[in-house]
Amino acid sequence: MVKSQLTGKVTSVSCEDLSNVLDRSDALIRMTAKALDIDVEGQHVSCHDALHIMRFFAGGKGEQNQLWSEQSSKLQAAKAREFEFAMALEILKRERASLDKQVELLTEQLARANHRSDRLEQKLHDLTASFAHLVSQRDRLVAQTKIKSTTSIKQHQGRDVLYLERPVNLHLLN
Repeated sequence: MVKSQLTGKVTSVSCEDLSNVLDRSDALIRMTAKALDIDVEGQHVSCHDALHIMRFFAGGKGEQNQLWSEQSSKLQAAKAREFEFAMALEILKRERASLDKQVELLTEQLARANHRSDRLEQKLHDLTASFAHLVSQRDRLVAQTKIKSTTSIKQHQGRDVLYLERPVNLHLLN
């Protein structure tokens, strides 16, 4: 008990004194004070708050059972919430592993597509070079045909006929 120096009256009661008077444990007194929204300041509660605690315990087992059931339900709710969080965490871990595998598969697929693209690009380059070579050869062959081939107009059965003499591609005439 703490007495005021001016008046000599008791202003607060220690939790230990309350536990001795009520024949309850100190921890139960503190838990009850917390449940009743009573501030415990340095092992002491005010006289008014001590009366509330004493009334609570004097009221019978009904209020104590109610407090016990409230605390039990809060504990069960906390355990249920903890279980839900654990399940959500496990689901997230599985989803993450699945997404990691999917990323690996897509990375491999991208690498194969890039390799195929590079290979096709090289083939396109080779084909373009072949066409360029053929075009340059065609121009050279056409130039040679103009130089070597000669034409003349002759009369055949009363008509003028154009004759190609010394053709470059004899295989086309057969």
